[in-house]
Amino acid sequence: MRCPPSAPLTAAAALALAALLAPSSADAFERQWHAGASVGYALLADGGTYPGIGGSLHLSYGLTDAFNALVELNTASHPGGDLMLLGASAGAAYVIDILQWVPYVGLMTGAYDSVRLAPCGSYGRPSCHRGQFGVSIPFGLDYAFNRQFAAGFAGKYTLLLPGAGDGPGSY
Repeated sequence: MRCPPSAPLTAAAALALAALLAPSSADAFERQWHAGASVGYALLADGGTYPGIGGSLHLSYGLTDAFNALVELNTASHPGGDLMLLGASAGAAYVIDILQWVPYVGLMTGAYDSVRLAPCGSYGRPSCHRGQFGVSIPFGLDYAFNRQFAAGFAGKYTLLLPGAGDGPGSY
């Protein structure tokens, strides 16, 4: 018995369709640690300040396939101004990590110190340190080259509480 000429083409199309529709695994990075460092642009949102440079060390742990626990230490220095900010915060982030591009957004809270670099602390001058609590929203987009290495872009908006007084309200 002879096969019709379209039989190999039909079989190849059926095989290609089966391969296309077959389920594949989506490997989320739960129960994995992520440690990193960053450096970038920093801006105090109060008038009369200058842009500067900021840096941070961060650590995250995949609680589930969608949520990470975050811990971060950061600093921001403003060379044209007289303030340096130091901070430590912790929180959680929602992560979509089933793709090679990994977007995330989170919520953190922490303690911050506004360190005045200009003359301070004496009578009639502002205090050299101003401790504040803060709430921040970290966000970013990473590219996972493999399960061991990723690189990306990140940002973080921090609202310092209370925002009134002689120090910055946000950065």
